[in-house]
Amino acid sequence: MIVVADLFKSYGRFGRRAQALSGVSLEVRRGETVGLIGPNGAGKTTLLSCLLGFLRPDRGTVTVGGLAPDDLAVRAMTGYMPERLGFDRDLTGAAFLSHHWRLAGGDPRDTGRQVAAAAARVELPGEALLRKLSGYSRGMLQRIGVAQAMLRDPQLLFLDEPASGTDPLGVAIVRDRILEAKGRGATIVLNSHQLPEVERVCDRVVFLSGGRVTQSQALRGPDPAPRRASVRVPGDRADAAIAALARDGVAAHALPDGTLSFPISAEEDLARAVKALALADIPVLDARSSADLEEMFRTGGRT
Repeated sequence: MIVVADLFKSYGRFGRRAQALSGVSLEVRRGETVGLIGPNGAGKTTLLSCLLGFLRPDRGTVTVGGLAPDDLAVRAMTGYMPERLGFDRDLTGAAFLSHHWRLAGGDPRDTGRQVAAAAARVELPGEALLRKLSGYSRGMLQRIGVAQAMLRDPQLLFLDEPASGTDPLGVAIVRDRILEAKGRGATIVLNSHQLPEVERVCDRVVFLSGGRVTQSQALRGPDPAPRRASVRVPGDRADAAIAALARDGVAAHALPDGTLSFPISAEEDLARAVKALALADIPVLDARSSADLEEMFRTGGRT
């Protein structure tokens, strides 16, 4: 669906330029949800802007469905939520969504119903739609930004930090809307620093560092990213738990909060570790696993 080939982009003038992208190449399959992760200044937002046709690269190519990213046919099937919410703050929530519904080609006769439905999907109360965006909190702006991006169920979604600044309920709402779009087959590119949410919704992550793709890792499928388990036991039993796991061949270490952490290759490894602790009569208060995305940040995305 998306093909990026040897993309370069720099900023500046009068001989002083900063290189934002340095030979980025990647592909996104139709219906795939890909997370762009990496440190601040890695080039993620610049890459998104090139994918959207907002920026022209210095060198290299971007195609979306075989077309240029700013082709009107591509624009017609694209939803976008920017990181910097530069919305017209003098508009009410209802006027803002109405405007974008019509821009997206929606039937003007159906505007009121669709605006109410879009607000309900992100749990914005009807009262909020009557207020100007200038009176919205950061979390409310994030919600209405997600609502406008998903008007008319676009086939392509580009989301730049969609849950930034939201409370836990807002994070869950954004996640549900992404999973909803994913379920209907949308192709999604997501830029986010919220690694647990990236893991929950994405099929694959692409790590950028210094304007380059340093790693692409599947989160699902036959060759998923390395995983790490964490097990919480009573604080006074941590040493005994580490010893019990060591006897079972598991090299665990204690985190500052007393949780035990260790690498696993499959969920069955976590189940075996919990069983080993139970047989040693050590209570397990919590057990979970996740892709070890933090390790990508520690290594700069290099394995």
